[in-house]
Amino acid sequence: MHSNFSYYTPAIDTVNTTRILGDVPLTFNNYVTKVIYPSPKVKWRPNAIILVPLTSYHYGLLASPLIHFPINAPLVFTNESYLSQETFNEIIRLSPTGENVPAKILIVGPIAPIIELQLLNAGLSVIRITGSNPIRAASEAMEFRYTMAPDSMEGNKNIMIVSADDHTESIPAAYYSAHMGVPILFTYRDKLPEITKQQLIKYNNINMLVIGGKHTISDEVFNEIQDISKSKVDRIGGSTCYDVAVNFSKYYSNESMFGWNVKTKGGWAFCFGTPNNWAYNLAACTFAHLGKHSPLLYIKPLIIPKATREYVLSVKPVETHPPKPQFMHGFILGGFHIISANMQIELEEILNV
Repeated sequence: MHSNFSYYTPAIDTVNTTRILGDVPLTFNNYVTKVIYPSPKVKWRPNAIILVPLTSYHYGLLASPLIHFPINAPLVFTNESYLSQETFNEIIRLSPTGENVPAKILIVGPIAPIIELQLLNAGLSVIRITGSNPIRAASEAMEFRYTMAPDSMEGNKNIMIVSADDHTESIPAAYYSAHMGVPILFTYRDKLPEITKQQLIKYNNINMLVIGGKHTISDEVFNEIQDISKSKVDRIGGSTCYDVAVNFSKYYSNESMFGWNVKTKGGWAFCFGTPNNWAYNLAACTFAHLGKHSPLLYIKPLIIPKATREYVLSVKPVETHPPKPQFMHGFILGGFHIISANMQIELEEILNV
């Protein structure tokens, strides 16, 4: 197994934290996939790769439901007009199986035909799941998800509606989608797009979760969604993005069987990212799919916000002597230019049992 490792340094650890490095989003993304899939010989080798453009957060977010089984595919970002050698090499290293999927590469979003040709010439099958804009692409990704996973429990019983304008409150939804395959649709703050509205009418017997505070998605839009739905409608909100991420991690509904339900003292793992670095946060949502199944919490480069700190401390297990499981863990999303060394030490202190 050791011989399968490349000589790279994708992460720096303390006892209870793992910092994923990468000075730019594409390198960070490739380090994430190296940590999750250290060899193409692992049993959880991906069936496909979801290729999304770095143009905006929308395409990675709407593609996150495709990460979940049976598709089992990580998000891989690319420049819209060309595929870097680094990213191409990582796609070849990952060596997707093509099992349970119509192609080894699933392109989501506006990616140049030259990239598709390059992948085809490398012997990789390719399909496109796309729309003329993110609102339409989200609808198409939802239909693809239902076609690929007709028996997925939560993925077929719930829909998340997120902001098309504010990525900070929307991206925590990508982690739950990666974890359970729940589709994501977009809305504007004060207007429900017609494409989204028609999709909700089509599936109005499914539970609908609005992700974001009232300042991000208005009560008027929420009420319109309630009028459409014949099932449960709820909001996971908060006054800040830090609150929204914490409230999402806590949330659970017995009625819809939806939510992380992380609110008891136990051994939990979280991803810690800064709100502005959407590409890093989205690239790491595969950590919610495999391994420790980690929700996203937000921190600042130099400060752990009160909401995040108090929440982590509230779910930390009771200390035992001698120390034994359960333990806590944190994935730190980005290099030291994004999240300081002192922050890693501080996170170590609040995670340490």
